[in-house]
Amino acid sequence: MDGADLVFRHVRSDPDAMDASDDLMVDIIGIDGRVLWANAEEADCLGMSPDMVVGLPVDSLYAPASADLIRDLLHVRQNGRVPQTVELELIGRGGRAISTLARLRYLAFEDQIALRLTKMDYGAVGMHHAELAADERLLRNIVSDATEAHWGIVFIEPVDVTQPREEVIRQVFENQSVWQMCNRAMAALYDLPDEIDFNTQSVRLYWPRSEANERFVGQIIDSNYAIDSALSIDHRHDGTPLYLRNDVRAEISDGFLLRLWGNCRDITEQTEAASSSADRVESMQRVFDAIPDPVVVMARSGRLVCRNRAFADEFGGRDGLEAALRRHVAQCVPQQGPARKGWRAVELTAGDGARSLVDVHWREVDGAANETWDVLVVRRRAAPGRPRPFASARRPAP
Repeated sequence: MDGADLVFRHVRSDPDAMDASDDLMVDIIGIDGRVLWANAEEADCLGMSPDMVVGLPVDSLYAPASADLIRDLLHVRQNGRVPQTVELELIGRGGRAISTLARLRYLAFEDQIALRLTKMDYGAVGMHHAELAADERLLRNIVSDATEAHWGIVFIEPVDVTQPREEVIRQVFENQSVWQMCNRAMAALYDLPDEIDFNTQSVRLYWPRSEANERFVGQIIDSNYAIDSALSIDHRHDGTPLYLRNDVRAEISDGFLLRLWGNCRDITEQTEAASSSADRVESMQRVFDAIPDPVVVMARSGRLVCRNRAFADEFGGRDGLEAALRRHVAQCVPQQGPARKGWRAVELTAGDGARSLVDVHWREVDGAANETWDVLVVRRRAAPGRPRPFASARRPAP
């Protein structure tokens, strides 16, 4: 009692200690953790008479966490500071949990230091609060355990979305913001070490301001702050680029952007593969253009696949050439028997009705998407019966 006497030396005896409104539950707990007094309202909720409640330990009236808190309050174990109100849960009639908001007051009761707890039943408000708390725990677990990366950004300085587009973009990157509810899958995506919590990291460290990310924010604005599969370019923990497709939503209130959130998918490998493939296609096109003979590739459906520079230079303005070549291919592919591959003479008719002969070499190959492609080399005839020699190599390089 020496410590308690020191802490409560200014507490006086209160003759009105037991007075309370009829709709409030009141009890007085002694320093030993037992009930010294309880009003009829509380006893009724507990399914007992007031006399039966007196002498019971707090563990008999309160849920374990609440009983522990009361014992801490009795021994002043709150870092020297005592809260004015706390949430406590009583164990009511039939084991029903009763959520309450309790006001604390220390007093002298029957010559000892005691704690009076005046409690208001949350009732419907408490049930709603409990439901919200349960929903919040469920949502956090769903996000935390999801295999898809989820993220949220909270703007401590809200972004004024009534400003012009460029100003909104500037504020998104320059206003103070923090990560929120980024899950383990998100941390794994950025290759963060296990001991680092993504939510404590700088937003700018992993999502820097860049031309690509300004376009990303611009797309969010243009979509009225709800967009799917928007591309952003972030940085992994080691600084390497990370290409992401994001589904993004936002919370806006009174013209201010408060939060952005979404999920994202890593497309770095696909992006790098597509870039590599595009480089290879570009290289092959340069090789194709370096061939001196005019070459055209057409799908069996008639679609033009590609043609080299020599073909464009030689026949680019020739009306009806591609149609004539399609007819030639159709003649070379019989219903039965082997196809007639190799060189053949083809008569072309110009738009003015003039006719000329060209020599066409045809071969079929397997193209993309299970298509059959026809590769045709076309040469003008220099004289009747004689194929034209290879085209001059004086044509400028691409």
